[in-house]
Amino acid sequence: MSVKDQFDALRIEDLAARTGFKWSRYAANGSGILPAWVADMDFPIAEPIRRVVRRLVDRSDLGYCEPPDVGDLPEIFGRRMEEQLGWTVEPERIRFLVNALQGLDLSVMLGSEKGEGIVVQTPIYPPFLGAVAGAGRRLVESPLVRGPDRFEMDLDQLRSVIDRDTRVFMLCNPHNPSGRSWTRSELEAVAELAIEHDLIVLADEIHNELVFPGHQHIVFETLGPEARERTVTITSATKSFNLAGLELALLVFGSEKLKRRFDELPHFVLAHPGILGVEAARAAWRDGGPWLGETVAYLDANRAYLTDFVNRRLPGVVHGPQEATYLYWLDCRGLNLPMAASRFFLKRAQVALNDGAEFGPPDSAPGLEHCARLNFATSRAILGEILERMADAVEKV
Repeated sequence: MSVKDQFDALRIEDLAARTGFKWSRYAANGSGILPAWVADMDFPIAEPIRRVVRRLVDRSDLGYCEPPDVGDLPEIFGRRMEEQLGWTVEPERIRFLVNALQGLDLSVMLGSEKGEGIVVQTPIYPPFLGAVAGAGRRLVESPLVRGPDRFEMDLDQLRSVIDRDTRVFMLCNPHNPSGRSWTRSELEAVAELAIEHDLIVLADEIHNELVFPGHQHIVFETLGPEARERTVTITSATKSFNLAGLELALLVFGSEKLKRRFDELPHFVLAHPGILGVEAARAAWRDGGPWLGETVAYLDANRAYLTDFVNRRLPGVVHGPQEATYLYWLDCRGLNLPMAASRFFLKRAQVALNDGAEFGPPDSAPGLEHCARLNFATSRAILGEILERMADAVEKV
């Protein structure tokens, strides 16, 4: 069966039996709610990954993984990044972690002191905000603006909020939740500001292989030597290859200073990945390319279907264009819904979306509660049912 046929064959009853919280939180006990929220794809994983996980389980090979020994995984990752993104990653610059959230928290703490400023571009993946608040740092908010066609960086506003106590710029590329894949010129403008103000750039590039045709992922640290020497990049196989439960992420240090500070941390503070995560990532980066190519093509077709549907049936929604990721931002203010968007669709349509209010701080510009994030990484039939429910609910308001 082809990858497309496997994806088309997804059944709601099978997905509802999964224990991951995307489905278990809302679909348990026959609730009838369709989850389209947290960033898990519903798709079956690539066969090379299935094989390696089966082999480990069959021989009960789930013992300790001696940290930080990951074998040839740095070289395999480096070859994949060179081939796909033109990014040269020397193994000695890589440090492995359990997940990307660990990398966000550690990088904020290593790159700044309590009370110092961290730039965040909202709306943003909520753990960015949590990393700043949890470490006792000061949020320096720079909201994205809606241009004629898409979200854009407000460079004048960004320049105005960076002060002498600002230390870190948190960059999300591709951007979650807007779906932007930042252009070279946009990233060069960020690099200029970072160099001018001596900022560390924490680049979350975990969606870097989920970019649609006509767009290109630019690795921030490749913009030049000065950009590289102040950058820490976070990435993982978990988003592209649908492996969130087999946890493994990595940091690539362009900054020697931060790498030294990282290496001085107590050994077991870092919570190293286990055997399943290491072997699944190895199989993904070494042998998962064909599966990922077909998956991105399927997602691209879903993206086009979703865009067309919203234009026709939900014309009051501001959205797109989607350049990357399977997470779609819906600005529903034009619908004049009687309550917050995510609450409305949960109650009236039985569709679970991410609440837009979570993508900015409580005192952020008003309106985020009228936005929602939709995960379209599911079968076309299930996506169609999700959208039909949403449109029907709006039409009854």
